[in-house]
This record gives sequence, C-alpha cells and structure tokens, in this order.
Amino acid sequence: MRRPMVEFGCAQCYGEDAQAVWRGQRERFEHEAEVVDGSHFSVDVQRCRDCSQRFVWIFTEFVDWMGGDDSRYMTVMPLTAAEATGLVAGTLRPHDLGALGRDRRRLSHDWPTGGPAGLRWDSGSFLVREGR
Repeated sequence: MRRPMVEFGCAQCYGEDAQAVWRGQRERFEHEAEVVDGSHFSVDVQRCRDCSQRFVWIFTEFVDWMGGDDSRYMTVMPLTAAEATGLVAGTLRPHDLGALGRDRRRLSHDWPTGGPAGLRWDSGSFLVREGR
C-alpha cells in the first residue's frame, strides 16, 4: 500500500516549478549544518528563508578519470524537524535518507557523463551512494 505524500515547504522552496525552485536556491536557502564534507560526496542541511522548512542536500560525484566530464548528482529533499535533528546528531545516517523518499517528492538535478543535465521532481525511495 502506498503511503500518502507528506506536505512540506512553501511555493518558493517546494513549488511545482522545479526550474524556479532550483534558480532561487542561493537566495532562498540558508546553510544550517554540514553532515558529510567530502569532495565526491557531501550532505548538508539547509533551511528555506521564507518558511523555515529544512531540506537535506545530497551531492554525489563519480570521477572516471577520463576527459573531466564526471557525472554529478544533487538531491534536495525536505525533512521533518525530527529528521533534520537526527541527521545532524548522527542518529539518522545519510545512507538511510533514501527511504524517506517514499512519502515525499525531491528535486533531482543530474549531470551524467556525456549527457545533458536533467532537473525534475522525483518521488519514491532512492539509493544514497558515496561518490568516488
């Protein structure tokens, strides 16, 4: 049985237009905490300046050492207050974040090697992998 989607955010940070949300990221989001700081894998908690909704930002890069056009993936997903607190405190592991996607949508921005970049709203569980 599919769980209902949970309501998150405001029109500025979680609106229907993925392009508008992505374009407004620098002005609308404020960095709260760094959970993982790596050159090929990072996890941060950021907050919407308009509604205070917290989001996890997951960055993964896979370096292939050929040509410099390495694949990169960014996932931006809203968190409940308890989830954000658990992630920062270490009781919610970054690799477990993908299971939260089952009841909420997330912004996925992908730059695959050799292909065009893609930006879209996704939903459903997803795999969180460290880059290399």
